[in-house]
Amino acid sequence: MLLQFSVKNFRSFQEKETLDLSASKGSELLESNTFEFTQNQQLARSAVIYGPNAGGKSNFIKAIHFLQQFVLLSSTTFQEGQKIPLQPFRLTATSTKEPSEFFIDFVCDQIRFTYHLALTEERVITEELYAYPKKHRQTWFTRNWDSSSDTYNWYQGPGFKGEHKAWEQMTRTNALYLSTAVQFNSEHLKPIFLWFRDQLVILLKAIPIQETHFNPDLTVQFLKEPSTKLWIHKFMECADIGIENFQLIEEESPPANKTTVRTQHKMLDSDQKIFFDLLLDESDGTQRLFVQAGGWLKALRDGLVLFVDELDLHLHPNIVRYLIDLFHNPKTNPKNAQLVFTTHDTSLLDSELFRRDQVWFIQKDESQSSRLYSLLDFKPRKGEAIGKGYLQGRYGALPFIGKFRFS
Repeated sequence: MLLQFSVKNFRSFQEKETLDLSASKGSELLESNTFEFTQNQQLARSAVIYGPNAGGKSNFIKAIHFLQQFVLLSSTTFQEGQKIPLQPFRLTATSTKEPSEFFIDFVCDQIRFTYHLALTEERVITEELYAYPKKHRQTWFTRNWDSSSDTYNWYQGPGFKGEHKAWEQMTRTNALYLSTAVQFNSEHLKPIFLWFRDQLVILLKAIPIQETHFNPDLTVQFLKEPSTKLWIHKFMECADIGIENFQLIEEESPPANKTTVRTQHKMLDSDQKIFFDLLLDESDGTQRLFVQAGGWLKALRDGLVLFVDELDLHLHPNIVRYLIDLFHNPKTNPKNAQLVFTTHDTSLLDSELFRRDQVWFIQKDESQSSRLYSLLDFKPRKGEAIGKGYLQGRYGALPFIGKFRFS
């Protein structure tokens, strides 16, 4: 599960901006939209981010995607001396020379961790990992670049076991110690690495299908297994797109077999059934929903943390609402999966769908830096018409529409 994520000096973000999934003291939708993390703290099952085009919504999703990919790939993909593909805030001379920073507060194997990373194109400047096994902070390791001595200062806490010195020597300046130690069999850090790989799922607009978690093969595999076939049927049926059943046609097509998916519909003037080819005959929205069905169900089944840029892309607002409701229902989300998404769909700004602490906005300030802020900053009344207030400009994060003239 995720508690917080922050980014600083990355793309359109100059200052540190934080998404906090901690629930406030409001009692509305408490049982459905939140879950208990500790005795005194509830976490939100979802968060929605609004803002104008070019306001920074996609950049925020790209920030956590960068962190994830750097954790997974830095020790194996990067070569010595290769530049780190960073994009710091470029509208001031100082920010281009300062490190980009990422902060993530999450729970792995029932232990809370905070991980902080600061880096430039040339090297990792700071890398810190802290654990809270008994609510008290333990330092697992810290790594800080000392420019005066042209070397790193290292510290490993007593709770972190392993071949520390060997891992230090193997860690390149453009790679993470966390990633390197896992490559050389750190049993303590392996679960954290796997959390970034398996528990954190990020869907970017530019990459609509993620190979592992969101792809048509996963949905087809779910249809082939009796234990999960019913899930797909119910998932698509509840979306009310007229599909009654699925038929899988296996074709030998070396080097790998090909599976054609056919959808079953009922004819209007008889009891006969008719089959459509999913990819040829169904709408783009139906195809997108099918492609993602396995991923949605996997996220709910396994309790994943899911970030989606523009959840409403190619999907009807009622289907988007249906997907959100799956996360807000403890029966369909028994392992407390979390959904964070961006959208332009103001019909979702409904006090019957979201708590006030689940709604966030991003807009650029006078320096063209993206700022992330919560609806709670405006102290809205319980039951306030949030959608109407947003369109009236009460919370900001709206595009400024000028007048177009030919002359």
